[in-house]
Amino acid sequence: MSYQPRQMEPVLHRLAKGFPVIGITGPRQAGKTTLAKHCFPDRPYVSLENPDTLEHVQQDPRGFLDQYPDGLVIDEVQRDPRLFSYLQGLVDQQQVMGQYILTGSEQFGFREKATQTLAGRIGLLPLTPYTMTELKQSARLYPDQDQQLVA
Repeated sequence: MSYQPRQMEPVLHRLAKGFPVIGITGPRQAGKTTLAKHCFPDRPYVSLENPDTLEHVQQDPRGFLDQYPDGLVIDEVQRDPRLFSYLQGLVDQQQVMGQYILTGSEQFGFREKATQTLAGRIGLLPLTPYTMTELKQSARLYPDQDQQLVA
């Protein structure tokens, strides 16, 4: 399936120009990971859903982040909220806008934990599942796909 453009893309790019850390929050399956990968294709991507990656982060969070000196996309970051404190020190030192893109489920308190530690350093984008406008746009872009949800 092809990428479905999201209405929030321009907002995400503006946030990346004004904050060193961007947090994309929302419910499961809202498209957080897909949006992050699409909008920041030059950033390395890691998921803390991967048990080996999560173990590395838990054992050596500083060493993990040192592997990505130019930033990265960290998916499911709520799995180890200690990363927020390490990121705080890095972004204060480096002062590069849009360097770290974090995704996380609001269900697990991602927004609260991130804003407490990264206050003033993180721009948050709450992402919802597809809007009716996005679904209708998808029907125009991909008319051969089954679009039962589009009125």
